[in-house]
Amino acid sequence: MTSYLNTEPDLDEHEVIVEEYPSESYLVRKDDPQGSVPTYQFHTPARPIIEFDDEDRARLFADLYLALGGFRIKAGVGPNGVPVTVATSGKAAIASYMYSAWGETPTEIASTLEEDRNRILRYFEQIHSRAEDVIEESDDVGSPPGEAG
Repeated sequence: MTSYLNTEPDLDEHEVIVEEYPSESYLVRKDDPQGSVPTYQFHTPARPIIEFDDEDRARLFADLYLALGGFRIKAGVGPNGVPVTVATSGKAAIASYMYSAWGETPTEIASTLEEDRNRILRYFEQIHSRAEDVIEESDDVGSPPGEAG
């Protein structure tokens, strides 16, 4: 059984940390021993591991998590709705969650949110920029940012 309290992921020989984030969060690439397409996992303390088939979606999920200071992650993320922190953080957060956790395309998200597709792509860039700011701030301060519920 996976321990959600580990601060560093317990990796096997087919897994490698791709990115390390503040608050002891990690993006891990898991290679298939048969040579199939790798999967990506987002690890963060006291939360279930979230797996992605696509590195871009995994990175945006990690960026969103950092930009919002964390949010509740439940097993089966995506089909179970949107975390409150995400839902109350504006369209950029909602669009990023729809893309990363639900697997929707920017065109589908644009239709749902009644926005232009290019605006959706700018939302993704905004979230990435906010995550970079969080990383810079934590590097400057030397301590990880807090986590919201």
